[in-house]
Amino acid sequence: MKIDFGKNEFSEHIRLTLLAVLVGLTAGLASVIFKTMIRFFQSQFWRAESFISSVSSQPWYLTILIPALGGLIIGPIIYFGAREAKGHGVPEIMQSLIFRGGKIRTKVVAIKALASSICIGSGGSVGREGPIVQISSGLASSIGQLFRIKERGMRTLVAAGAAAGIGGTFNAPIAGALFAVEVLLGEFGVFSFSPIIIASVISTLTSRLIMGDFSAFSVPKYTLISVWEIGPYILLGIFSGLIAIIFIKTLYFFEDKIDKINLHPILKPALGGLLIGGIGLGLPHIFGVGYDSIDACLQNQLVFWLAFLLIFAKILSTSLTLGSGGSGGIFAPSLFLGAMTGNFIGSIFHNWSTTSISSPGAFSLVGMGAVVAAATHAPMTAIIIIFELTNDYKIILPLMLSSIVASFMTLGLHKESIYTMKLKRRGIQFKEGREVNILRSLPAKDFISQDYLIFLNTDHVGKIIDEAIGGEYHAFQIVDFDKNYVGCISLNQLKKLVPEKDVLGPFIIGQDLAVSGIKLDFEDNLERAMEIFGREDVAEIAVLKDKQLVGVVKRKDVIEAYNHEIAKREVASGLVQKLKFTHMTKTIDIGKGYRILEIDAPAYFWEKSLKELNLKALYRTDVLLIKRKHPPQTITLPSADEIIKKDDILVLAGLADNIKKIIKSDPAAH
Repeated sequence: MKIDFGKNEFSEHIRLTLLAVLVGLTAGLASVIFKTMIRFFQSQFWRAESFISSVSSQPWYLTILIPALGGLIIGPIIYFGAREAKGHGVPEIMQSLIFRGGKIRTKVVAIKALASSICIGSGGSVGREGPIVQISSGLASSIGQLFRIKERGMRTLVAAGAAAGIGGTFNAPIAGALFAVEVLLGEFGVFSFSPIIIASVISTLTSRLIMGDFSAFSVPKYTLISVWEIGPYILLGIFSGLIAIIFIKTLYFFEDKIDKINLHPILKPALGGLLIGGIGLGLPHIFGVGYDSIDACLQNQLVFWLAFLLIFAKILSTSLTLGSGGSGGIFAPSLFLGAMTGNFIGSIFHNWSTTSISSPGAFSLVGMGAVVAAATHAPMTAIIIIFELTNDYKIILPLMLSSIVASFMTLGLHKESIYTMKLKRRGIQFKEGREVNILRSLPAKDFISQDYLIFLNTDHVGKIIDEAIGGEYHAFQIVDFDKNYVGCISLNQLKKLVPEKDVLGPFIIGQDLAVSGIKLDFEDNLERAMEIFGREDVAEIAVLKDKQLVGVVKRKDVIEAYNHEIAKREVASGLVQKLKFTHMTKTIDIGKGYRILEIDAPAYFWEKSLKELNLKALYRTDVLLIKRKHPPQTITLPSADEIIKKDDILVLAGLADNIKKIIKSDPAAH
């Protein structure tokens, strides 16, 4: 596959640009509708526009029960509707870019909008930006699928949807575009960036046309008063970075703890709501998106000790909301934490020197950008979004300083952002959104394992429990006497039956317990496997050939293959720029026994395709690049149908011993 920026790519770019206009329009409308839904549910739950005024005027028990009621409603909506709607949304977009080429199920849009608006409206301590990003990206994906956009274009269109969501929500089109590029894509190519800009601008204009040209916050004019403020702003950056790290760690700590609670997932959001209601009884500022409290900070209307308490109350309440299975974003909570951190630091220094240090409101504004930059690892987006909110260049210097310092803090102490941390915990390395085709190109049959435990469909449950419980396996395959696949049983299923083993043992057999839908066809790829792993709580998937079980594909092997392919492609990308045309053998060790080696194409490779040679299956070795001398001189990223020529130079990647076998042996002899 040679890189070609010809007429076909240009016409595809024009098509994407036109569709970006449609994405911008739909995202702008979706943003308006979503905001309206939040206001509607808030008025129904709290009978007031302000959480604080409602809490002060109603019985105390209602304050505790209302968020729990919201959780009770959204639990079944997410569980039965679309489980991707749980959480803050952006990691799910990243995962769709990696494993599904940007394809997002259409119903996720409706489920996310409904669940998040109920969660926020009932007092859930989350933001509306993450949901609208997921909603807008879902709409963009649906449009792309409708018009049969290719995978590369689909990624751009989904990113354009994300940009449109941020732009329409904050009335900040540039920040929306930068968010999509900095967080999701990691590339500024004109063919991908221009549709993103167009969608963000159109969405913002649509939102302005309907809602008016208003900023998300009421921001007074602030400026840098004196050079003596530089020190406090650097300190604010350091504190903001630490707060962001505490936020990330607390969020996933509670997600783990609540996940281990022996309670059905449908009920866990209600439990989270109950706990949030208890916190909100004393500090109602933590309910909802918290924009009123942010405005109070910006207007210097919040005392510093309350701001300090609200930092940790917001971290705890947001972690409980999302950790228990609620639906909402982390962008607004990050802004909230930044405003409170800035207010606290600013109050201390302003009281020390009222003439040379700005008011706490200025520090709150800068703190908002700093915590967002640190939590998301997207400093450019954070700086530009605050700049667009103020429309004032005078605050840009301390904003840039604090945001960069905060970003360095988190990058140094905590490599993963609040978004990529979620993917890492699933075993996924997300690096600038480029690893889209990896798993699709890997056949499942190349990763079949024979390390599994099998039972007959006629085996009694007592026997299965005796042999399965306490072993190393977490899933068990069920077949009939002819080894035809019947289904699988999970360890969790069996554990529930242990107390009743003596009673049920003689009456229940493997056939009764087997779940039949968790399987792969022999010709499926690892992308299909990861889709199943993402949907089902299993550690392995049966692989069938003509309905018979031939082995299993394990989750850990898929993740290992994915991470290895990332490393391989990163090296290949660098080699395109670095390798020169030469017959001299070059060797690069990439760790764990893997090696990149440049060799002359062996004679038995000539006039054969890579598919015929089948090096991946025979030797677990990949051809990264083909350096072709003539005509003309090229470096090719090969496809499976690429024919090897006599004078080609191949760049191979694999275990050193396997590469030696390729050089010394003819595959026909095996």
